[in-house]
This record gives sequence, C-alpha cells and structure tokens, in this order.
Amino acid sequence: MDIVIVEWFQGLQNSFLDAFFGIITEFGGDLAFLVIGTVLFWLYDKRFAYRFMVVFLFTLGINDILKNIIQRPRPFSEGATSIGEETYGFAMPSAHSSNVGIMAFVLNERFGAWKKWVTPALFGVALLVMVSRVYLGQHYLTDVLAGFALAAVVYYAIRYLGPKLSIGGTTMVGIGLGFLLLFMVVFAMFYQTWDIPADSFRNLYIAFGSILGLTVGHRIEMKYVGCRERAPWRIQVLKYILGLIVALLIQEGLKVILPYGQAGELMTVFLDSVRYFFLTLWLSLGAFVTFKALFKKHAA
Repeated sequence: MDIVIVEWFQGLQNSFLDAFFGIITEFGGDLAFLVIGTVLFWLYDKRFAYRFMVVFLFTLGINDILKNIIQRPRPFSEGATSIGEETYGFAMPSAHSSNVGIMAFVLNERFGAWKKWVTPALFGVALLVMVSRVYLGQHYLTDVLAGFALAAVVYYAIRYLGPKLSIGGTTMVGIGLGFLLLFMVVFAMFYQTWDIPADSFRNLYIAFGSILGLTVGHRIEMKYVGCRERAPWRIQVLKYILGLIVALLIQEGLKVILPYGQAGELMTVFLDSVRYFFLTLWLSLGAFVTFKALFKKHAA
C-alpha cells in the first residue's frame, strides 16, 4: 500500500512540481535549521535559541537511532523514482519530517500567539515538507507520519514531562546527552556485526557533538560574557555576516585540519562530531565574544 501512495504522488509529476517540492523539502533540512538557529542566537534571544537548537538536535539524534533499528529501505530502492538526489541512510522515520515538525512546535511556542497566521503557516510548511518527501521518492507516507509523530512526542515530553518530574533544564540536557552517548557506543561496537554503514548514524554523532558544544558555550557565555543580542539593524547585519563567515571557515577548515584522509568509516563519523562541537562552540560562545569586542557600545 505504501508504494502505491508514492506512485500516486509521482503520477502527478511535472517540471513545476519537481522544482516546487525540491525547494520545499529544504525547509526540513540542515540549512533551514542553521539559518533560523543562528538568527535566533545572535540577533533575537540566545536563551530561546539554545532551547530551539538543543530540542531540534536531540530529536535528530533519536531519529537516527530509530532509523538504524528499523532499517527500512527507501522507496527508490524498491521501485519508485528518485526525483533529485537520492538521500543516504534508512527511511523510517523521516528526518526531514521530524526536523520541520520540531521546528514548527518550538517556534509556535514562542511566536504562535504573535499573529493568527503564524501557527497555520508553520504547520502548513511542515505538511508540505512531508508531502515533498513522498513526491520526491525519498520516503513512504508512513515514514513521514512517523517522523512528525516523533517530533510531537519529543516536544511534549520535554515541555510537560520534565517539569512534572522536577527535572531542570541542565539535568534534562545531561540525561539527553547520556542517552545519545549510549547508542553512539552501541552502534560503534556492533555496526559491522549488524551490517549497517557508519555513515547511516552520522547524524547521531553530529547531534551529540553539537549539543555538547552549544551547552558548554552557552553556559560560559551567560556566566562570563553576557553579550546583548539586540542592536541597530546595521550592526545586526554586520554581526550576522561575520558570524556566518567564521562558521563556514570552521565548518570547511576543520575538514582540512582534522585527519579525514587517514580516517576509517567510524573515525570519519567521530571527526564529524568533533567538527560540529567546535562549530557550535563558535555559535554559542566565540561569536558573542567577538561581537562584544567589536561592537562594545551595542553589545555590553
């Protein structure tokens, strides 16, 4: 039945829908998350941004764990057409769907009461991303429904279960990191026995390194730096451009500095975790130290 639904969507295929869903699907990708996260962190409210990014990354890590336990093939490997580039790894649950779902839930928490159209817009985009994954042949309908359901479960568990159990934010992050680390070790020990590629749990390692970098940087920045996020718009533009340039230099420069060429499959995944640790450390600490040094009048 699932493949029939994919084939029905792909029966609508034309050049306009190919381009439209090719763009829409990126709203559930890493780039959309990084753009929104950095805007929130550097220009709006770093406390809310930290929450937004950590909840997103924790959901990403859980998604990777479930993918490698379920090990469902993607539709294009079972007869469907892949419209655009084939996505690596397993299919269920859909990471794009859980990504856009968790972004919609957390952003709606802060901005949903701002204007009446915000909530429908956030969840409308989430729905379109889910449809795009089926249309593009990267996921079955049940994959995207499972991805969105995962986002809902993680969001409401963190928002409501933690306070009821008297688990503070710092403790919850520590528990989450310990949970991810446990599966990182399990996959590292048994991935060859289970015949799964190390690249398929790359996002789990990236999520761990990113949450660790964000948490260390955010705690230090809040205690010792205290840079103000808001500033005149010209300063905000300069801050954002500078922050992104350095982030890209770290992102790409560490690929050259770290020993990727000599690394095996598992070590490559580990090095990605290290690289994202330093990237998010810049985002949550280094950028603010730099902004405060360069724009003292508006950052103190």
